Amino acid sequence: MGQACADRHEPVWTSERSDRGRAGSVSHVVIVMENPELAVVGLTCNVVGVFFLANSIRFREPRKALRDALGVAGRSLLKVRDTALNNMQVIIGFLFLTTGFLLQIVAQWDMKLSTLLSCAGIIAFAGAVYAVGAYSSRRAFRKLLREFFQSQPWSFQDDMELTKEIGEALGVPHGKDMTVEAYVHKVRTALGVQNQPKNASSDRARRIALPR
Repeated sequence: MGQACADRHEPVWTSERSDRGRAGSVSHVVIVMENPELAVVGLTCNVVGVFFLANSIRFREPRKALRDALGVAGRSLLKVRDTALNNMQVIIGFLFLTTGFLLQIVAQWDMKLSTLLSCAGIIAFAGAVYAVGAYSSRRAFRKLLREFFQSQPWSFQDDMELTKEIGEALGVPHGKDMTVEAYVHKVRTALGVQNQPKNASSDRARRIALPR
């Protein structure tokens, strides 16, 4: 039992010569933490997390996906229930995965400050990459919105909820005293759409109904 405990916290002696070339040496003690129990528990958490993540992925049949896309599928609350269940499983899976990786890190940590600083640097770099990616995705989304609405006639006053979402994506301010026409004008200006379409929905319906 005593030997097993000694294997978990084994001191390693290292010697270095002084800079002045003297015969003396300076000894350093590096405590290496080896805890196989934590490593096993961490791997078990990873397996459980992967199971939850894999179980949250639900593949739809092609025929059912086609009926949903065309709007001819029957009404059912099972989709809402499955969505809530899948979201819960994703959260639990990521928690187990994160816990498992943290336990393995603790089991193998050599108690050096340089290792801790390296881990902090990796986390900071990941945060910076995420921030750059989020900024790039927002710019790409705004560009797609401008390209779509500049090429398609659209009546923004027919669906103000969608217009508000577009304005929020483009950073258009919305005040309590602002009228609908003023807000729509700002959204159209942000999109680069200058000409006001007249009865865009009826025009689309007329163009679709005319060819026979």
